[in-house]
This record gives sequence, structure tokens and C-alpha cells, in this order.
Amino acid sequence: MKFQLVSVSGMKYDGDAYEVLVPTRAGTIAVFEHHMPLISAGAPGVLSVRKKQSDRDDALLNFAVNGGIMEVDGQTLRFLSEEVTESDELSEKEAEAALARAQELVKNAGSRVAMEEAQRVLQHSQAKLHVARLKKRSHP
Repeated sequence: MKFQLVSVSGMKYDGDAYEVLVPTRAGTIAVFEHHMPLISAGAPGVLSVRKKQSDRDDALLNFAVNGGIMEVDGQTLRFLSEEVTESDELSEKEAEAALARAQELVKNAGSRVAMEEAQRVLQHSQAKLHVARLKKRSHP
């Protein structure tokens, strides 16, 4: 199937994919070619792309996404997100520092709106750290 991952800064991935693992509010779903038509909200988390059926898990392309919108038409999957971070853009140390800052935001949130925003930042920071650690594991 054709997969497009788009952020406000531009196209992050545009190519073929055998399987895409998409974080949604209900959990991670796997999307393959001929998936039923679907429009869904994405959640902050790790979005993973398996280019070929024979690709092992350590060959997945991993992206930290800050939520978004997913559209599937059976042949193409598009995921649009405000922020998409590729594994090559991350270091584990920087991701750990960002997670610590996000935890402080949650701790100091003074309103419901501030808490919701802090939780979103925390989830995205956790995803970035996860992607950084996945990169370290697959590229020692």
C-alpha cells in the first residue's frame, strides 16, 4: 500500500509500506493494503512502518507523532500530524531531558486545560524517548 506521513514541516514519509502500526486513542492498530475505509484520530505515540513483509521488527522505521488524523481508503494510508519526529532527529539524552520537563509541566498544571496540554506533551515526550531507544537498539 502507499503510505504518506505528513507534518506541518512537510512530508516525512511517502512510499510503499507492507504494514503501518498507528497509535490511536483506542490503542495501536495495524493497517495493511485493502484495509476498510477509515478516518480516525491518532494519539501521541510511536508510528512504525514495515516496508516489506519480510522485514524484521528491528528494521521498522519509527516516528514519534503528536497525535493527528488518519485516513485509509484501502490502497493509501495518510497520517497528518502537527509534529512528527524521525529517529535520526533524536538522541536518548535529549529525549530524557524533554520527558523530565514534560513531567514538571504535568506536576505544575494549574487548570484542566493546562493539565490536558501537559498530558499531551508528556505522551509525545514518552514516544520520542521510546523511538530514541529503539534506534539505539537497532543501530548500536
